[in-house]
Amino acid sequence: MRESHKIIATRVGARLKRLRGSMTQAEFASLLGIRQSQYSRYETGERLAPDSLLEKAARYKGITPQELLWGPEPAARDQAEDPARAIAQLVRLMDDQDREDLYHYLKLKLGDLGRKRRRILQEAEDALEALLKRAG
Repeated sequence: MRESHKIIATRVGARLKRLRGSMTQAEFASLLGIRQSQYSRYETGERLAPDSLLEKAARYKGITPQELLWGPEPAARDQAEDPARAIAQLVRLMDDQDREDLYHYLKLKLGDLGRKRRRILQEAEDALEALLKRAG
């Protein structure tokens, strides 16, 4: 491997290591669909990970491939974590039954929200009618 490729492979490997966090190499490799020995070569910089693997790792962690390679955008570092990204990451960790349970729970909550909004809308309409009667 040429020296410039070795530098890039080492940098990407270090980012992969940070990305896997407290997971073992074997656990993370399994999630990516590769062997631990193969993943180890990417993480140590012995080999440069292919784009498809970097995309899969980034997607699993809820970030873009660009964030995996270069880090978050400067403005994003100052902001709180995006709740949608955190929820998406949580959903990826769920099995099919958990996702189905979550779907039904959220469907019920949406129904509750709709009823609440209809009630609020009705109260606002009633208040407007009362104001019209007093004015007129």
